[in-house]
Amino acid sequence: MKVMVKTKFPITNQFLDLKQMFKSGIDNIEVFENLSGKLLVDLTELTEEGVKGDELIEGVKLDLWKDRVWHLIERAGLLPEYKEEETQEFITVLEGDVWYEDDSKEFDVEDIEPENIKDNSFDPSFGF
Repeated sequence: MKVMVKTKFPITNQFLDLKQMFKSGIDNIEVFENLSGKLLVDLTELTEEGVKGDELIEGVKLDLWKDRVWHLIERAGLLPEYKEEETQEFITVLEGDVWYEDDSKEFDVEDIEPENIKDNSFDPSFGF
């Protein structure tokens, strides 16, 4: 079994552990699932903190980190089976939508502001 070199970067180390587990054969799918899930959570938290996909994290773009982890998850067979029937069911629901059936405008909006906004008597709570 080849041992991966550990780095001073936590994301890289997590990924190397996951990759090594995959390459050596996943003996315990639950451990693999937990490690990959934790790594995805860490990457998601970076996104939620405002890190953009093209920004470098430990020398690698954030989007590439996500792709790498997702690819291992896919190849490990952890994704639920794709079900054509559910997708077709959703499309049928959308096709039956009559919201935009006619070509008329949805809303008539006046181009002027209501008078009570200008004189500060407008109640933004709408009476609630």
